[in-house]
Amino acid sequence: MKVGIIGAGFTGLTAGYELAKAGYQVIVFEKERKVGGLASSFKPSGWQWELEKYYHHIFAGDKEVIALAKEVGWPAFFKRPVTNSLVGDKEKQLDSPLSLLRFDAISFWARVYMGLGLARLKIIKNGLSLEKYKVVDVLPKLMGQEGYKKVWKPLLTAKFDKFLPGVNMAWFWARVNKRTSELGYFKGGFGKLAEKIAEEIGKMGGEIRLKTEYEVGSKEFDRVLLTTAAPIANGLLNKKAVRWPKVDYLWGQTLVLELNNKLMDGYWLNILEKNWPFLVMVEQTNFVDKKYYGNKHIVYLGNYLRSGDKRLKIGVGNLLDLYLPYIKKVNPDFEKSWIKRKWKFQDPYAQPVFPTNYSHLLPDIKTKIPGVYVANMSMVYPWDRGVNFAVELGQKAAKIMIDDK
Repeated sequence: MKVGIIGAGFTGLTAGYELAKAGYQVIVFEKERKVGGLASSFKPSGWQWELEKYYHHIFAGDKEVIALAKEVGWPAFFKRPVTNSLVGDKEKQLDSPLSLLRFDAISFWARVYMGLGLARLKIIKNGLSLEKYKVVDVLPKLMGQEGYKKVWKPLLTAKFDKFLPGVNMAWFWARVNKRTSELGYFKGGFGKLAEKIAEEIGKMGGEIRLKTEYEVGSKEFDRVLLTTAAPIANGLLNKKAVRWPKVDYLWGQTLVLELNNKLMDGYWLNILEKNWPFLVMVEQTNFVDKKYYGNKHIVYLGNYLRSGDKRLKIGVGNLLDLYLPYIKKVNPDFEKSWIKRKWKFQDPYAQPVFPTNYSHLLPDIKTKIPGVYVANMSMVYPWDRGVNFAVELGQKAAKIMIDDK
C-alpha cells in the first residue's frame, strides 16, 4: 500500500517511520529544504553542530522521543542546566523545590503556598478534568495571590497577552506535570535526529521529497496523512471533512545571537519584569558545550506574538536595537561589540491557545474523506507543543492508518 505524508516535522517523520516498518511504501513531502518542521535547524560557517531556529530540549520523562531516538541509533544525552527568573534586574534560580524555598522575590509563606500548589499538580495523573477551568480563575487560589501576581501572571501575560483569559487549566497542568530538572539534547541538534529518522525511512524503501508540495486529491496514493498546522490543513481539505475547532495561534519568534562572551549565569531566564520586548532568554551554550558552535556563546531571545505585532514586521537589525537596552539590564557589562552574528526566525503557528473543554472539540485523526488522515500540533492536547508529543502523535496516527482496514 502506498502512503503519502505531507510535512516532514517529527509527526510526519515518525508516522512515516512506523508505516515503513509495517511494510507500507512511504513518500514524505516537505516544502522546505530540510526536515524537522518547527525543530528544523541551521548551521553557519565555523560551527560543528546545527542549531534549532527555536530553542529546544526534552525532559527526562519524554519516553516516546527517547525510545525512538535510541531505536534509530541517535540517543539523547542529559544534563541539569539552571533555570532562572529575572526579578528586579537580578537572576534568581527557580527550577526546583529547594530553589523555590530560596526564591526571595516573594515571601516565605508565599513560597510554601506555591510549592504546595505545584506539588498538587505534579501528583495529578490525568489533568484533563481541569480543562473546564480557566487559568486566570484557578491559579491565584492554587498558587496564592502573591505567587500568582509576581511570578505566574507576568509570565502568562507576556506569552498569551489578550488570549490569557481563555487559556484552560489542563494546558497549565500539562506544562507543570511534564517538567523535570534534567533536560535532554541530541548530538548535532534536533535536526540531526530528524535526518536520522528520514534516513531510516529511506533504508526501508521510503522516500523524502524536499522542496516539494503535494496536492491533496491526487490519486497517486492509497492513503494520505496531513501533518501541517490546522489552518493550513483546513485550506487543503474540504471543510466538511474535518470538524476543526476554533483555535487561536501565536507566532513564535526568536532572535539568535552569536557572542564573544558569556551573557548570563543560567541556561534559561524567564522575564518577570513588566513591559519587556521579549519574554525569555536562553543561552544554549550554558547547556551544550560552546566548542560545537565555534567556541562562541549562543543566545536566543524568544517571544510569542499575536498576528500583526510590529516585532514581526521589522528587520533583524531593528529588532536587535529594540532589545539592546534590555540585554544590558541582564548583564550591565554587555556591549554591542560582543555580537558577531545574528539571525531572526518566526513562524505563525508556533503555539495553539487551548480554550476550556477543548477535548470535546478535537477532530479525529481519520477524516470523513476515505483514505485521508490529519495529525498536527493542535491535536496533542492537553500537552503543549514539543517534539515528544509530535512523536507520540505520529505513532498514534500510524497505528490508526494501519488498523483501518
